[in-house]
Amino acid sequence: MSLSNEEIVEKAAIVADNLATGGKLSPAQSDRFIDFVIDETILKDNARVVRFRNETLEIDKIGVGKRVTVPKSEAADPGVRRGISTSKITLQPKELMTPFEIGDNFREINIEGDAVEETVIRMMSTQTANDIEDGYINGNVLGPAQLQGDLLDGGSTTQYIEDAFLGLFDGWSELAESANIVDAQGQNIGLSIFSQMIRALPTKFRRNRSGLRWFISPDLWQLYQEKLATRATALGDSAAGGGQEGHGPFGIKAVPVPLWEFEPLIVEHFNLGAAATIQLANAPVTDVVVLPQGIGGTPTTPFVLDTDYSLNAAAGTITNLDAGIGNGDPIKVTYRSNPQIMLTHMNNMVVGIGRDIRIEKDRDIYKGVNQYAISTKVAVTYEELTAIVKCKNIGKGV
Repeated sequence: MSLSNEEIVEKAAIVADNLATGGKLSPAQSDRFIDFVIDETILKDNARVVRFRNETLEIDKIGVGKRVTVPKSEAADPGVRRGISTSKITLQPKELMTPFEIGDNFREINIEGDAVEETVIRMMSTQTANDIEDGYINGNVLGPAQLQGDLLDGGSTTQYIEDAFLGLFDGWSELAESANIVDAQGQNIGLSIFSQMIRALPTKFRRNRSGLRWFISPDLWQLYQEKLATRATALGDSAAGGGQEGHGPFGIKAVPVPLWEFEPLIVEHFNLGAAATIQLANAPVTDVVVLPQGIGGTPTTPFVLDTDYSLNAAAGTITNLDAGIGNGDPIKVTYRSNPQIMLTHMNNMVVGIGRDIRIEKDRDIYKGVNQYAISTKVAVTYEELTAIVKCKNIGKGV
C-alpha cells in the first residue's frame, strides 16, 4: 500500500525534528522510521520484521518434529512422551549509513528555500529504504563487480570495483541457493514451471497456500500475464484486462519485486587452473566480467575475453587460456543469469532492523554545506531453508 504525501511528510518530519536533539531517535521515533522503511518496500505484508537493539539478533524456532500421535489402549499408558524441538537463529546485523550534503547555494536559489532541507531528507529516507531492500534481495558476501562509474559519480566507465554495499551480507536470493532448487533449463514461464516448484516444496509447507508467495521480477510476471492473455478463456480475458493483480498460479499470491531484476546479477569465486574449465551455477549467461578476487574499491581492468579466457555463454563455462590468468589464480566472475522465481511462506522471510537509528547533521564551513547521515543496522535471513523453492534459468520468452 502506497503512502499518501501527507503520511510521507509526517514520517520524514521526525528526521528534521531530530536533527537538533543529538542525532539518536527516541524509541517511538525509531519505530515510526522503521514503519516508513517497511511501507516503502515489498516487506509490508510479505515478510516478518524483527526490531532489535542488541549487537546480535536471536530468533527462536520451535517445532514438533515427527509424528506425535500414537494408538490409545483402554486404561493403559502408551509408554511414550513426545516433546518439542527448539533452536535459535543468530544474526549479526550490519551497520549502514546514508551520507549526503546540501550546499548553501542550492538552498538559497531553490524555490523551497530553507524548506528544501526537509524535502531532501524525505527523498534520502525513501532512497535508504530502497537501498536496504536491494541488499535484502540481492546481497552477496562475495561482492559483485560493478563498473566504477555505475556506483560513483565521475568513476571509470571501463574499470570495475567491488560493490561493497551488496557485499555486506547474503540476501534472500543468495540464501535460497541452499534451499530446494528447480532448474528450468531455459523453459519459458508457464504453469509447468509453477507446478514443478510446488512439487519441489516439502508437503508439510504446502497446506496453508494463503501464506505462500511467488516472488518474481515484474518483467517476468508481465511475460506470464502476456502468455495468459493469449488464451481464449475467461482467465485470458482477465489477464489482458489487468484482473490478475494480487493473484497468482494455483491459488498462491504473486508478489512482483521491483528490485529483483529480470536478469539477476550473480557473482561466483573460483581458483582457475591452467587450461581448466569451470562450470557456473547458471546457464545461459550474459554480461560476463572476469576479474582477480580481492579487488575491493581499487578500479581494475577485467581479464580479456578470448585472450585470457574463453566463454561458452550457452553452457555457462569458462576456460583458462593460460595468458593473463595464472595456474590456480583466484578469480571473481560476475554475470547476468536468466530469470528466477522464489516460492516460500511470507513469514519465512525475516528482516531485522535496529532501533538505534541516528539521523545527524553537521556543518562544513569551508565547503559551505550542511552534512547529514542516516545510520542504522540491518540483518536478513530465512527461518527455515527447507521451506523455500528457487527456480533458476527460466527462459526469457513467452
